[in-house]
Amino acid sequence: MNEYDNKARVFSDKPDVDELRHDYNRVRNELGWWLTRSEENRDVRYNLWPNKSDDGRKHGPEAWPWDNASDLEVFHTDNLITSSVAMLKSALKKANLIASPVEASDTANASLVTQFLRWLVFSQMDELNRESEVLANHILEKGLGILGVYWKREIQKNYKTLTMVTLMRDPDLATALQEADVAVIAEIMRGKDPSIVDEDLEEKIMEVLDGKANVKYTVNVITCNRPYLKTYELGKDILIDSNVMDLQSARSIYCLHWFTPEELKGKVHSDGWDQKFVDDAIENYTGDTPTVQQANSNLFPSRDNNLKQNYEGLVQVVCCYRREVDENGVPIMSMTVFTERGEEELYAIHETIQTVPAQFPFIAFPRESISQRLFDSRGWPELLRGNEYGIKTERDARRDQASLSTVPPLEYMVGRAPASIGPGAKIPVRRRGEIGYMEIPRYSPASTEVEQSLILQSYKMTGRPTDEADAVFANVQTQAMVDNWLTGWKQVLNQIWTLQKSYGDDKVWFRVTNNEKGVELLMDDTGNKYDIDLSWNTLNADEEKQLQKLEKVGTIMSQFDRSGQVDFGEFTRVFVESIDPNLATQLITPKETATQREEEETSADIAKIVSGQVVNAPPNANAELRLQVIENWLKGTEEIPGNDNQEKLEKNEGLQQRLQLYAGQLQHSIQQQKNAMTGKLGTPPGNVQATSLR
Repeated sequence: MNEYDNKARVFSDKPDVDELRHDYNRVRNELGWWLTRSEENRDVRYNLWPNKSDDGRKHGPEAWPWDNASDLEVFHTDNLITSSVAMLKSALKKANLIASPVEASDTANASLVTQFLRWLVFSQMDELNRESEVLANHILEKGLGILGVYWKREIQKNYKTLTMVTLMRDPDLATALQEADVAVIAEIMRGKDPSIVDEDLEEKIMEVLDGKANVKYTVNVITCNRPYLKTYELGKDILIDSNVMDLQSARSIYCLHWFTPEELKGKVHSDGWDQKFVDDAIENYTGDTPTVQQANSNLFPSRDNNLKQNYEGLVQVVCCYRREVDENGVPIMSMTVFTERGEEELYAIHETIQTVPAQFPFIAFPRESISQRLFDSRGWPELLRGNEYGIKTERDARRDQASLSTVPPLEYMVGRAPASIGPGAKIPVRRRGEIGYMEIPRYSPASTEVEQSLILQSYKMTGRPTDEADAVFANVQTQAMVDNWLTGWKQVLNQIWTLQKSYGDDKVWFRVTNNEKGVELLMDDTGNKYDIDLSWNTLNADEEKQLQKLEKVGTIMSQFDRSGQVDFGEFTRVFVESIDPNLATQLITPKETATQREEEETSADIAKIVSGQVVNAPPNANAELRLQVIENWLKGTEEIPGNDNQEKLEKNEGLQQRLQLYAGQLQHSIQQQKNAMTGKLGTPPGNVQATSLR
């Protein structure tokens, strides 16, 4: 085993690949205990054991209690994990996402950031559904899940057609064509289109000038340019020192990736990987089974049939993220890509990750925090192992009992076994009683009671209510699990926003938000910092019960709100959010925005009325605000009085009728509200709220 390197690591422009391989092997070997525990958890969840048969029976001379005895699968733990994974995915999808500004100056843009993040994460990141499901399974099964957050930029070469028409359409190119200067034309084309990578562009232009049709040249096309998520399985495709207290305190993290030869060649153009390294990896290591998987299979030879993974045609590369310091002692994060074996001097890329503070692009999701050590988090199979085996024992016993009851063991005289037994069989005997069934143990209903007790115990351990008495505690336990899950995703979203600011295109921001402050929001390093928050109440899973509760609250507030303290606009938002948080964001407008919209719509209606159109007042509008806008239009301001509007209204009878119709409909709406209040109070309402000292 390699020794632990306790020296300070100083960044160098050229990595020591041999030293990286030694440290990689040391970290991998130290994770053997974690792999053992993970496979034991996997065995419990998926009901794997030695000599298991497909027919649910035990076979062979070592079968106990007898050959062909029951050997049932229970999948009790698997069912609990699967249902909780579905709930965690639903919580993430339906969670209320809010970007809260850190600085007061960013308050106005917070809603735009919220809108943009919701679009980016839930609409554009296609891998979210798959990776979140895998991550939730790792958390509940193994006790720890790790999610990588990257910026994914993929570039693919493609062809464009060059014709005389396309050259003539551009004024600059058309001018250069008159002089027939091919070099100038090529220079102008490359300046206008940086994606052009064709080295023979001048020759292609000459072919067009000579009258050749369908001349094609090569360009780089960006096929993906956005944040990207990937879930890693600890010990298999991500390796971390087992002594870490927190993921960000690790000295090195090694990720294993598998690529097709075509994908590796694409990395040369998209990510700047070394061409010699790629050629060597494709030639020597395509289809080479990774040693981490070989070591894993050697640890568990009896379960080897359940761990086979096909790497034929793929090339494994190792990506090392390492904490180092530069010559000035400034902490930095380096990233180096190499192969597990091969020439020492070959590596794909070696660079620093420019983030402040220097952080690994990974988020850890522990299921629990029972100590300061990250790896102490336990999976459900560790907690439910005894219950899983106990339920299996009771079910096997009842099945064996049923088998004995159906065909009990037969007693007969030594040397005089019956030729056959069954309905209609003829069994020769000298006297009655020579052949008969053995007395079997009586069936005990306690077996079912024991199984049910074990199931209820499992439900309590995993936050499922078993009766009304523990419903509150079960909900608190489940809510804690959801909050722990969403806390990790808050870190993910903050990392996504940081990546978007660093590498994102402001044109995408403008297209999504229709806001021209995209460059300022995405590129300003001093401001525009947000705390991304995710929240979801587990009671929302029972939609009918939640709506009933909110309806009761709404009725009580409308009856007892004496001093106007209740914000019914906020209540409406909460009510709709309980059904769908994203729907609430789309349907409910903030008060300031609603007021501004009412004023703009009223001004537009006034313009239509002045132009000669008969306009009806909209239903459910803010009638008082709209009447105030009309009054302000007629009155004007001190600097610019509205005398011309008043004069126009006095002289134009049609304008008077149209405006009176519009204002009369608004007055009628106000009167209807007063009539409703009169019916409630018994007398016409006053204009001041009643005094309430309580």
